[in-house]
Amino acid sequence: MHLSTISRKWALVLGLIVSCIHPSNGRSINVRQIDTLQWGPCVKPLQWGEPSSLVCANFTVPLDWTNTSNGQKAVLSKLKAKSGTSRGTIFVNPGGPGGSGFEFLHESGSELLSNMTRGNFDIVSWDPRGVGLTQPAIDCFDPQGNQTANEAALESRINLLYSTLNARSTGPDQSDTDKFLASATTIESYVQNFMQSCMDNNQENLKYVGTVSTVKDLVALVDAIEGPGSLIRYWGVSYGTIIGSYLLDRKRSTNRCDFNLTVLSISTVFPDRVGRVVLDGIVDSTIYSQKPPYQSYGDNVQDADMALQAFYDACAAAGPELCPISSANSTGATIRQWANDLIDLAYRGGENGTSLVTPTVIRSQLSSAARSPMLWEETAQLLQIFYHHLHNIQGSKVIIATPSSRHFNRLSLTKRQGPEYPFATYISSQHAIWCGDAADETGVTTTTVFNDLIRVTKDISNIEGPIGLSYPTAFCHIWKSRAIERHYDQGSPRLANPVLVIGNTYDMITPLASARKLVRRLNDVGTRQAALIQHDGTGHTSWEMNSVCTYTIVQRYFIDGVFPEDTLCGTNFKGFTGNPAEVNHNTSTSTISSPLSSSSEAPQGSGNGTVARASITIFQLLFPIVLGLGFALFTFSWT
Repeated sequence: MHLSTISRKWALVLGLIVSCIHPSNGRSINVRQIDTLQWGPCVKPLQWGEPSSLVCANFTVPLDWTNTSNGQKAVLSKLKAKSGTSRGTIFVNPGGPGGSGFEFLHESGSELLSNMTRGNFDIVSWDPRGVGLTQPAIDCFDPQGNQTANEAALESRINLLYSTLNARSTGPDQSDTDKFLASATTIESYVQNFMQSCMDNNQENLKYVGTVSTVKDLVALVDAIEGPGSLIRYWGVSYGTIIGSYLLDRKRSTNRCDFNLTVLSISTVFPDRVGRVVLDGIVDSTIYSQKPPYQSYGDNVQDADMALQAFYDACAAAGPELCPISSANSTGATIRQWANDLIDLAYRGGENGTSLVTPTVIRSQLSSAARSPMLWEETAQLLQIFYHHLHNIQGSKVIIATPSSRHFNRLSLTKRQGPEYPFATYISSQHAIWCGDAADETGVTTTTVFNDLIRVTKDISNIEGPIGLSYPTAFCHIWKSRAIERHYDQGSPRLANPVLVIGNTYDMITPLASARKLVRRLNDVGTRQAALIQHDGTGHTSWEMNSVCTYTIVQRYFIDGVFPEDTLCGTNFKGFTGNPAEVNHNTSTSTISSPLSSSSEAPQGSGNGTVARASITIFQLLFPIVLGLGFALFTFSWT
């Protein structure tokens, strides 16, 4: 489709890919110059083929919001909404940090969200600063540079995947912790090599990828697309809730920037811009911005073991025909013990003492099951393969890729989450954003971090604790760059409109306690400004287990302006294929209240249609707990 044939009368779903660049002409950027966006097909430079429903446009905002002589380029993509008439725009961030908003929409997110809102809205997403197709991309491995240097830097990063606390299922003994602590110097050298490569390849660009700047980009987008001063509709999941939390706060950063409103048309009081906001899978913004980063891991994984227990329980209910690691008399407790025994056997090196299947490999797969119920069947199959290998059963074969494998290194450098998104870029941007947003760490050493992981292993989770070194915040004390603006103040702002906060009963990385804390803070002004929707499922965010109850509340909130009471919503997720025992028929514990009272965000009519009931199968980049362990840490076959 040619640009001239695109009608602005379409109801559109939009996507944004942000690129941080210095303008070639060296002049200041005037946001008002691009109020009229020119839409066209998303074919080049994306080269994703010719999506029938996606079209793109360009958008420019300052690279440095404290010095608008620098600039930022963004590429927008959009999709027709199914209703044919748009009521406005919902802006979406799918998580990370480092998750690609465009890739999310391209993979299936646009259809998912359009269905969930019955095609009433345009859906806009974007690659935040330093993410995905941004230019210049934050990339610790220069694809155009010296391949040997790239592989050395990447090998240093991969080594961290193998630098774990080796421990039995009952926890580490003294010899385990002594060996772990003794490895601190060697592991720190890996980290320093990797992070020095990041600094060398990105230099000054690193300080411009902080979340405070991303929030300002979002507000600029709203002004350009919806009109100056428009109320913001936003849907953030996982790390996207950090963007949302910063949006809600009146005092946002250590470097207050007074916008030139005659040029940028951006309000400096973002709580006054809140229209309809949904935050799902809450990252505690106080912990994220103010606590030493390495300490956040234990806070975040506090519910991980309960999320994993749901996998064991579902496997037992499914029975051996659907879950190969269960038996006719299995219970969730017996399958948990079976998995613990498997970890202990791997700790001993298997029956012959030489197995390459380590406790880390098993824990990483169990962590994936805790994060995503969609991986339950795959996890059960893999655990069965590991069992046969560790017991040296004839016909089993497991091939473990090692850090010394140059093929593995090259694969990792070029492997893409999508046609244009290298995985190495995801790793790079995640470190840059997470550590760049973090509080300064004085007196923190790698040994400090190791001791905290030992604490997490013993006191919180024997599954997540030992593999915590692959968590990006473990080494922010070595990261030399911080964002030019960072968020600190955590008051109780008065919002223009109330918001929805969604938390799973057991989320392995964004615990329900964080959602409850945010709701209490927002409601601590004498007015009810936030409703808690407790999604009675497991996995990471409500998108992992579909729920008619949750999605109906979200629909009515966005479409009709209905603000609910706090609600407990059951799920319609069946777990293992064909297992009806996994359906939770609980729908709610409270009723829906009256519509929003704000006249500026009043309902524009009642929409009809059915609630989306299909299982969600979108690829998510939502706050992954183990970087890299899911992209070919091991390959296997069993015949």
